Amino acid sequence: MEQKPTSSFAAAVMPGIYLGVALIVFRLILFLLDVEMESYLNWTIYVVLAIGLYLGIINFREKHRNGLITYGNAFGAGFAIGLFASLIMGIFTYFFVEYIDTSLVGQVMIKAEEGMLAQNPDMTDEQLDQALSMVKIFSSPVMMSVLGFVYNLVISVIFSLIIAIFAKREDRSIA
Repeated sequence: MEQKPTSSFAAAVMPGIYLGVALIVFRLILFLLDVEMESYLNWTIYVVLAIGLYLGIINFREKHRNGLITYGNAFGAGFAIGLFASLIMGIFTYFFVEYIDTSLVGQVMIKAEEGMLAQNPDMTDEQLDQALSMVKIFSSPVMMSVLGFVYNLVISVIFSLIIAIFAKREDRSIA
């Protein structure tokens, strides 16, 4: 009796958890070094994400597909890994903003105000207050968590689409 191949979703749970934990550790390192607001360093987290997705897809191909995988299955594995990692990061973001770095929302507000005034120095106080009220809505711990989840998932999908091109390996033997 031939064993049914493991689904991409089921096999992605552990790699997704590992990737989510790796992203959390990386994020905490940035926080402890007090460089999390430096935008050029925040981009390095995407290197960790891409490497984690690549390793997870390759692991799925080798352990669950006998070294062969279609583009669709490779993408599906990457999507599922990214989904679990994004979910973990979203939950972490909520607790991080709510309980660990409670000053983050204030820092975001200050940076947003500086950016608005730099872009439009003639902005009235009323316009500035209105714009900052919108920023405040999207800077709550819940919204930062939800938006972070969606953003990480979209980036994971894009990376998975690209990585699947290189990870696919189909049977070329003549049957």
